[in-house]
Amino acid sequence: MTKTPYLIFQLFLILTLNACNNPSEKTQDSQIWMVVQPQVELNRTTTAKVFFRARPDTGSIKVIQLENEADYALDGRQIESELKSDGKNYYYAIEFTAGKLGKTTLPLIEASIAGETYTSAKVPIQVVDKQTVDPSAVRLVLTADQSSYQQSDTISFTLDEYSKFAEMARFTPADLVKKGAPEALFAIIDEGNVDYKVGIVGFKTYIDAHFNVASFDWNVNRIDQKMASLDNGSYIQTQLFRMKAIAKKKGKFKIDGSRFEYKVYPHSEAFREEILSSEDLLRKKNRWTVQSNSLEIDVR
Repeated sequence: MTKTPYLIFQLFLILTLNACNNPSEKTQDSQIWMVVQPQVELNRTTTAKVFFRARPDTGSIKVIQLENEADYALDGRQIESELKSDGKNYYYAIEFTAGKLGKTTLPLIEASIAGETYTSAKVPIQVVDKQTVDPSAVRLVLTADQSSYQQSDTISFTLDEYSKFAEMARFTPADLVKKGAPEALFAIIDEGNVDYKVGIVGFKTYIDAHFNVASFDWNVNRIDQKMASLDNGSYIQTQLFRMKAIAKKKGKFKIDGSRFEYKVYPHSEAFREEILSSEDLLRKKNRWTVQSNSLEIDVR
């Protein structure tokens, strides 16, 4: 294993994540991108992923050493041989332990896809002595693609999750669970209730009353994550759902805010440490209710 001045890399495969950040060269169309939590605690481990929109051409993947960085124990041939698919993209996971305080970056990844060469963008990481873990670590944002619409327009609105951490779990809020709602994601999948999928009680009834739905995409597998900036902070962005619909009549409509509980694991060791502690700590530590904004839709 080769150590860098900032990070000690250990390579292995893992599942899920997805991202893009400040494109360079031919990264504008997001053919290769990386996702990693923007801050890592010293001597703690987390996972980054490099994504490819399509399978790279055989033998084309290269690891580009950044200036002032030592060699990484990362090899293009190993990446190629161990690529996995999430159903839409190909990815390779890199687990690393932060070895030195300060700013660092992951190596750039270059590859040819269908004969065209692309390079991932630089992704900065801040290694700190102690991470800040509080409710601002996860945010939910509900948006529409326009400020107003004609009645014949197709309205597209989405719910995006912004997280400062790569590892976390999402649950139905406790007050709804007490009323019989499924708590964990696998139970929500099993029940199939749209309200719990989007975190908005009464959502389906309201939508059915006022809109004709053209499509509804629920991103249960968290595909197509990317790095994004929100209020000058760096986050991992995940689109939780996208809906396209046409209003049945003119008027102003309001979609209530989405609400979930999140439990954050700030580093890979956190789950293993908590599983050995009390059940109360396992359920409550770094767990908060997060609510999005509401969304007003004006159909003229």
